[in-house]
Amino acid sequence: MLAELGATVYKLGPGVPQHGPMVMMVWQAELHQGKHSIILDAKKVEAREVIQRAIKAADVVLVNKMDNQLVSLGLNREALDVANRKAILLQLKSHQGERYTRKSNWNGYDPALQGKTGLMTRFGPHDPAAVAREGAGAGVPNFHGVASCVDYLTGYLAAWAGLAALYSREVRGGEQGDWAVTSLAVCASLTQLTLQRGEPPPSAVGHDATGMTPHKRVFPVAGGRFIYGQAPEACDVRELAATLSSLESDAAIAHFENALGGALAVPVLTVQEIAALCSDGGSKTANFTRKRGESGWEVETWEPTWFCFDGAPLSCARPPAFAGADAPQVLAALGYSPGEVLGLKQSRAVVPTLWYAWADEPPREPLSSPVPPSVTAAHNVPARDLELLKEGLE
Repeated sequence: MLAELGATVYKLGPGVPQHGPMVMMVWQAELHQGKHSIILDAKKVEAREVIQRAIKAADVVLVNKMDNQLVSLGLNREALDVANRKAILLQLKSHQGERYTRKSNWNGYDPALQGKTGLMTRFGPHDPAAVAREGAGAGVPNFHGVASCVDYLTGYLAAWAGLAALYSREVRGGEQGDWAVTSLAVCASLTQLTLQRGEPPPSAVGHDATGMTPHKRVFPVAGGRFIYGQAPEACDVRELAATLSSLESDAAIAHFENALGGALAVPVLTVQEIAALCSDGGSKTANFTRKRGESGWEVETWEPTWFCFDGAPLSCARPPAFAGADAPQVLAALGYSPGEVLGLKQSRAVVPTLWYAWADEPPREPLSSPVPPSVTAAHNVPARDLELLKEGLE
């Protein structure tokens, strides 16, 4: 979101992968769009200096860390006030609420908060008779996805919190940054605001959920497909369901138009079908595009379009890159000389994309000022490494 608004976003990743290949590679095809990635071993002094340089250049420091981790990394508000008091500290947490309690510094993932806030009871395989007898909580809880609406909403609200803090800082004169916090617990609760006045009907819970009412719901049609329709309340919904079950999707939608006074009905599409519809550039708000990154990584994913001005969405033009692939660019932009960059690589304070073959990575252009055209002995670089430096950076 911040990249769409024109921000330069540096993603400083950990030196040791904290998840499996699905999270660290496949998911990055979405998460790295618009970002410049560098991998750092924060246990090394040299890497912590890179972090400090990035902090001093930042308007927003966005961290997904607990309070004690912020202190350990020197990223807490008190430390930022020394390094860059104008920077906004934007913190994502797990259990933080409106009031600070002993649980506020607990860690946790999206599924944990789905369970604690009741989301899982909405998606469990309920027995209709048990639900009618005991309420919506009857049955076995189930995931609303591993990375569900809770993860996405937390990141979304965090971005808005950062923007609000930036605006507030500038209105006040731009000298002191704020500390903005959001959490999975807050956002998991927000998703259920519409259910605060009462439990949802049995038709809206469980893996066989159809909708909030018997008339405004998903209907099965012929061929194993579904449509969503809003039938008039006076309609005999059981008779309607029986009629629709024998009709193909288009005919079922036409039935709503012709027999039910033009009632709304639309087809239910698979994700693959939606992607196909949105691959021709015809949609302004949903674009499924193929991009080839500078590191040779070709990805096909949804293009983020979080903002829309005057009827046209912004674009996140920069394609995703391998984790760590932008290290030379980022370091050059932070003021490191070519010799210093090589030293950071050799010490593994800055970790390569290909851990075992950094020197084989393709040359990259820096983000701002170009790498000096000549590298001299003043950098104190051994002859062999000097040749690698000339080939890999110049």
